[in-house]
Amino acid sequence: MYRMLMVDDEPIIVNGLNEYFMKKGLHDVEVVLAYSAVEAISRLDDLKIDVVLSDICMPEMDGMELLGHIETRWPRCKVILLTGHDEFDYAQQALRSSCIVDYILKTEGMDKIGEAVDRALAMAREELSVYHQKEWLQTELPKVMSQLQRQLLLDVLRRTDMERFRGLQSEFDALKLPFKADKPVMLILLGVEDWGKYETVHERNLMLFAIGNAAEELLGAKTKVKFAAYDHSSLIGFVQSRDPLFENAQTLAEKTAKFTHGTLESVQQVCRDLLGTPLSAAATMLMHPFEEASREVHGLRLAILNGQAKGVERLSIVGSPQHKPEESPDRYSRPTAQYALGQIKQSMLDGNGHEWSRYYAKFMALFPPDGPSDPFDRMMILHHLAETCVICLEELGLKDRAVSQTDLPRILQLNHTVPWEQTLAFYQAIFEWMQRTRSEYLSREESHLIGRIAYFVQNHLDSDLSLSRIAREVSLNPSYLSRWYKQTTGKGLSDYIQEAKIEKSKELLQTTSYKVHEISEKLGFTDPHYFFRFFKKAMGCTPQEYRNGIGPAKNE
Repeated sequence: MYRMLMVDDEPIIVNGLNEYFMKKGLHDVEVVLAYSAVEAISRLDDLKIDVVLSDICMPEMDGMELLGHIETRWPRCKVILLTGHDEFDYAQQALRSSCIVDYILKTEGMDKIGEAVDRALAMAREELSVYHQKEWLQTELPKVMSQLQRQLLLDVLRRTDMERFRGLQSEFDALKLPFKADKPVMLILLGVEDWGKYETVHERNLMLFAIGNAAEELLGAKTKVKFAAYDHSSLIGFVQSRDPLFENAQTLAEKTAKFTHGTLESVQQVCRDLLGTPLSAAATMLMHPFEEASREVHGLRLAILNGQAKGVERLSIVGSPQHKPEESPDRYSRPTAQYALGQIKQSMLDGNGHEWSRYYAKFMALFPPDGPSDPFDRMMILHHLAETCVICLEELGLKDRAVSQTDLPRILQLNHTVPWEQTLAFYQAIFEWMQRTRSEYLSREESHLIGRIAYFVQNHLDSDLSLSRIAREVSLNPSYLSRWYKQTTGKGLSDYIQEAKIEKSKELLQTTSYKVHEISEKLGFTDPHYFFRFFKKAMGCTPQEYRNGIGPAKNE
């Protein structure tokens, strides 16, 4: 949403310009009117203005002085100056300002002014887009790049659905990660055995960062590598062979594995001697596709956790017979189940009824009809399912109602002995109740908001009914309010305001003896001539003809 301020001390010019641009139909632009330079400054103080169309000669303040106020408040605002005379000195001054888009004689006509406004809006749109993109790339993106990379790498470890790997290469490229999604990768887990003097969370986070940098420095000599904090005391590393020149992929992978396994000793030594943090390290024996990362990381964690004793610097190569963990047949479904439950929660909180049901169906399809066969896996899944349900009820403020209106108290009885089918049906019923209750609430809120807007418009027909003013009244973003109102009611908010003014003017013409110019004032028109044209365009007759029962409107 962009905002254009039109300023002139002659109401007929401001209203004429407004009428022209209403007919022209500016897309995604709110027009704000000011009938003096002082009023224009007030508007500049209240609203962000993107384009100003102003007379250059006004009694209280000329256009060049107003330009100074514009540059101070909104330096990227685009300004078009209008004048009735060809004033060379003013033109020279105006062209020195970076805000000025054009300097136009009023005698050049509306179309010339319209072209200048189109150009100014195009410049504002382009500059805003380029400015934000450039600013983000230069200042903000580097600050968060490491965190975004970490989030992606950890997300890869949770992915078990093949569909979620299809765009992995583009994700790597976007975050400047060096990996090839279609090439195998080796996983490394580094765990701090003793924090020593590092006691605070801040100090430990800094040390994890330093450990990751040291490991990347040592392993990066011959591999592509990236480490990310896995939890509060460990890091996960992804290692991939560099692109082969003359060697075949298998030979290169074997050399990369040997180099990586050997270098882990150096990583442990550097961290112990220089950083004062003894480490345990575990790495996969072979390289694996990214699609298998979620299952491989489990073995690394077991190798770190199930060592001889805390404080011992272990170095384990997982995949050899002595480090082959005992596996549950349902363990690999857990990450996908947790992902699906996370999507259910997000969809429910967003009010997206279709999405949550799709993810719930996906969750149900992960396990056989009688549920996870391993009782521990079953208990973990039940825990996550119950947690998702309770968090949704908490976030939506539905806890008390759920207790009285649903079978929610049964949630405490749903242990691993309850048939899986009954458990799924119970939670599905609770989620459906949440979605239905949420939809009913949103529908009521929608109707209430439309009513608030209508009440405000009907009671302020004689004052400011700009999109910004109404948006402030109902606490919404102006651009969103405009889109939402059109989508919800089928008509634009400005159309509704015009209809309300027409209906009120008809009522006043039929039931009162107010003069036409008095009715014009009561409907917020500063220029009776503008009201005259406005009414005639809508009704097909003048206000006086309507009052006298003459013209097309008499048969309505």
